[in-house]
Amino acid sequence: MSQFTKFIQREVELANANGQVTNYVAAEQEFEFALTAGTKCPLSSLGLVSFTGPDAHEFVNAQFTTDCTEITPKRSQFSAWCDPKGRALYLFTLCTDGEKILAILPKQQIANYMRRLKIYIMRSNVYLEDVSDTYSIFGITLDTVVENIKAAPNDLWATLRPSPDTIEIRHGSGHPRCMVIGDDKSAIERWGAISLPVISENTWTALECIGGMPHLDEKSSGKYLPQNLNLDRLDALSFSKGCYPGQEIIARLKYRGEIKKRLMVASYDSGSAPNEKYSICTRNSDRKVGRVLYARRVSQTKSIVSAIVELNAWNEDLILGNKNTRQLNRIELPYSFD
Repeated sequence: MSQFTKFIQREVELANANGQVTNYVAAEQEFEFALTAGTKCPLSSLGLVSFTGPDAHEFVNAQFTTDCTEITPKRSQFSAWCDPKGRALYLFTLCTDGEKILAILPKQQIANYMRRLKIYIMRSNVYLEDVSDTYSIFGITLDTVVENIKAAPNDLWATLRPSPDTIEIRHGSGHPRCMVIGDDKSAIERWGAISLPVISENTWTALECIGGMPHLDEKSSGKYLPQNLNLDRLDALSFSKGCYPGQEIIARLKYRGEIKKRLMVASYDSGSAPNEKYSICTRNSDRKVGRVLYARRVSQTKSIVSAIVELNAWNEDLILGNKNTRQLNRIELPYSFD
C-alpha cells in the first residue's frame, strides 16, 4: 500500500473521529453533486506499468492502437492492445515521465497485461515493470486545474507538468476531469493543496460512463473491436501508423463502413446496477440487440449503464433483459459519429 493511500485512509478516519465529514460528499448525493461542483477522488484501483529501454517507444508503437510517437510531455493518449482478430484486450492511458512510457490501467489487470506483452518482446531491448507502488493517482473534476488543461490545445488528453514530479492529464470527453499522477510526496502535497470535496471512485467511474468512456474487465476483454467501444471517437485509434495486432481487421471495418454496434450510454431507474451478463432488448419484440459493458449505481433509484448496442436499434424502446419492464433512457454522448 502506497504512502498516499495510507494518507487518504488516515484523513478519512480522522475526519470521521472528529465528526468533520463535510469534506466528504454523502454517498447518495455524490453523482449529482459532482455534475455541478469541483471534486477530487482517490483512484486507488489504478496502477501503472513502465516501459523502459532503447526499444521501448518502438515496442509500444508496434503493439498498441495509437501512434505512440505522438506521446509527449504535453500530450498523453488513451489506447488499447488488441488480439490478432482485432478484439480489444486492454484499455489504458499512456503518458511519459522522462524517458519512461507509463501505462495507467486497473491494478487487477496488470499481472496478465505484463505477462502477455512480454511474449512479444523477443529480442527487443525493452523492460516492463509494475510501478504502482512508485506512483499515486487521484482525479479532479470541474476545477481550475481542469480548466487550465482545457485551455491547452484542443486535445482530449492534453497534459501539464505543474512540477517535475507531477503529471496532470485531461481525461477524455464529456464531464471535465483530469488525473493527477506523482510520487507519494508530490501526490500528498498536491492533494492537500486542492481544497475540494471528496467523491468515491464509483462516482468517478459514473462520470467516465456518461463521458462515453469504455471499460474492460476479464469478462469483456477480447469481445469487442475498437470501433464498437467508440475508440475512434476518443482519439484512441490510428489509421495512419504501421501494423499492430489486429490492424488489418480494424482498418477493414473503417473503410468498408461495416460498423454495426457502438457503445451507448443510458440511465436506468433502479438502484441495483446491472452487470455484463445482462442483454439489451427491444421492448416490442424482445429481440436482443446488445449487452451491458459496465454500469454504476448513482443513487438509491438510478444507475448509469454503458452498453454495446446495434446502431439500428438506438432509437427503439430498449429494456434491460427480455423479462424486465424498466426502460433504458439513452444519454446523449459528448461526441458524434459523423
